[in-house]
Amino acid sequence: MKDESTNPGGPAASATNAPSLPAAVDRAAFQAELDRLRLREKAHTREGDAIAAARRRLPMVEVDAELALVGPQGPFTLHEAFEGRRQLIACYFMWRPGRPAPEQCEGCTWCTTQVAELSYLHSRDITYAVFCQGPYDESSRYREFMGWDMRGTQHGTPSTRSSSGAKSA
Repeated sequence: MKDESTNPGGPAASATNAPSLPAAVDRAAFQAELDRLRLREKAHTREGDAIAAARRRLPMVEVDAELALVGPQGPFTLHEAFEGRRQLIACYFMWRPGRPAPEQCEGCTWCTTQVAELSYLHSRDITYAVFCQGPYDESSRYREFMGWDMRGTQHGTPSTRSSSGAKSA
């Protein structure tokens, strides 16, 4: 069964550009196609699970607890970012220095916006922090504009991010 349901014109395309519909078949033909598709989906899921397991087995990199950060009250260390809790979830925001709000990372913005209530994490001895490179005054204005209450911080040294082998945006 060939997939001909793509409509490059989008939902507002005219009837002359309307996509053709999939073929109408009997139940047995449909089931046979569905069974073939499910085999592919299961293989895809198993490969995704294997990749996730390999990622969990990656070696760890030690990070200096005295790493200098900047926040609303001025400089502080990575250790202090834990705010006395046992765990820290550090979201690394791909900040684009000097660019206006609409040009900041959409994925980072979306993910950060989903973390609105921190009491659940705090009750489990977890602190949530957002780190980014770039001028603190820019990122703090953006955070304020977005209405985010979680701690927003910035790396004090840009070289810290690249030393982990991770890529910058």
